[in-house]
Amino acid sequence: MLQHQAPDFPLPSLGLSTCRFPPLPNARDLLEQAWRHGVRLFATAPSTDDGFSESTLGEWSAQTQQYPIVLASVGLLEGMLYHRALEREHEGRPYLELARLRDGLSYCIHPDFLQEQLQECRQRLRHNLLLGVVLQQPELFLQWAIAQGLPRDEAQHELLRRLEYAFAFLEQECQQGYLRSYGIQSECLLPHSASSLLLPFPELVELARSVGGEEHHFRLLLIPFNLFEPQAAIEPVIGGQTLLEYAVGYGIQVVAYRPLNAQLNGRPVLIAEPPVAKTTLVSVEHIRGQLREFVHAETQLLRSLTSLPLNGVQRDMVRESLTLSLFLQDHWHEFASYEDWIRMQSGYLTERLRSLAQLLKPLLTTTGAEQEWQTYRARLQQALSDIGRLYAARAWERARRLRPVLEEALQCPIPPVPLAQLALALIRHTEGIRSILVASSSADHIAENIASHNLSLPPLRRQQWTRLQAARLILEHGF
Repeated sequence: MLQHQAPDFPLPSLGLSTCRFPPLPNARDLLEQAWRHGVRLFATAPSTDDGFSESTLGEWSAQTQQYPIVLASVGLLEGMLYHRALEREHEGRPYLELARLRDGLSYCIHPDFLQEQLQECRQRLRHNLLLGVVLQQPELFLQWAIAQGLPRDEAQHELLRRLEYAFAFLEQECQQGYLRSYGIQSECLLPHSASSLLLPFPELVELARSVGGEEHHFRLLLIPFNLFEPQAAIEPVIGGQTLLEYAVGYGIQVVAYRPLNAQLNGRPVLIAEPPVAKTTLVSVEHIRGQLREFVHAETQLLRSLTSLPLNGVQRDMVRESLTLSLFLQDHWHEFASYEDWIRMQSGYLTERLRSLAQLLKPLLTTTGAEQEWQTYRARLQQALSDIGRLYAARAWERARRLRPVLEEALQCPIPPVPLAQLALALIRHTEGIRSILVASSSADHIAENIASHNLSLPPLRRQQWTRLQAARLILEHGF
């Protein structure tokens, strides 16, 4: 195998994904805290946040004369960019080779589109040089093309054609000094990924060589990698080599994202103790009792509201909406993890309660109904709190059970540090992983991530990660 020298722009070992910047009023403060803690690498996805993070980085950089290292992910069209694409289509000048994946999401890596996006990135960043650009999830185009009826081989051939043109444009940007490197972000480089699709990584390297020669700038690979998704370090997929071994041999810097947020059997798992105080396990019978109280409160509220002079439509809407207690009774115990429960509570259940409050607001005209509504909300919050305590206690127990498994796999003692720090340290000591991207919305969390660099562990190779697979059983059997 032809080996290549490592690129001359080594990435910092820890970077910050800006995906949590947009909703934060203190995004600039978070940026400054990260910089003070030594973070120099920032990963942006301008389509996801309409360029907010890049504008924040650019304004801060211009005022402080500090220059962060920026990796920008492009290819997806969401938000304002998606609507811009619709407007262009109506005006008769659509983006070339645009694939509309679904409502609200399109995909494009045509050179004209990439040129527009890179120009806008530079304008927001207020300087001309991005360290690198990665093309987001090319497998989404492959999935779309197959769904359109194109045979798999033809769909893959078309994807490689589009990638070749994209690579040629990005090579030109690098040769002109506007970029230092480019690459891809993908979750489909391993045969058993969540999708049945598979991107042929050696062919991507050959594409880069065909357009840029041996000194090509295809030097970045962003992949999910964590304690429960370490297949890139284990599975021999390319000539007996793992994906990490192959990438290192060709001078490609691998950046791990989602280091603390695994997907296990399609469900989210946070590789950290829950962000709540360690609690005593709540009994299942106690929760059932709380839910019986909630059912009673919902029945009382329904009886009071349906006794009001409602029209037929209002009466039906009230009856259909006041079924939350029945949903919880049937499903509260079915969640795979604390994270799975929190996602349901903060998403579906919160939206249900918001919609219900909006529906009932004009109906709560009597003192009795208003009081019963307050009782209903209190009973619901108590039930949700107790269910959350149960799942949190299970998560703490999960973390406790993981530690001896990790010590046995590594064959060395592990210091008593938070699980998140340990999980990051495992990745940092993995041969073939150059950098880790973490997502954070608090300075304290950033400081905890930085602390993981103080942990000393032996180098982790395929053998160690194979033994670490025993940790996965803690989740698959018992939680």
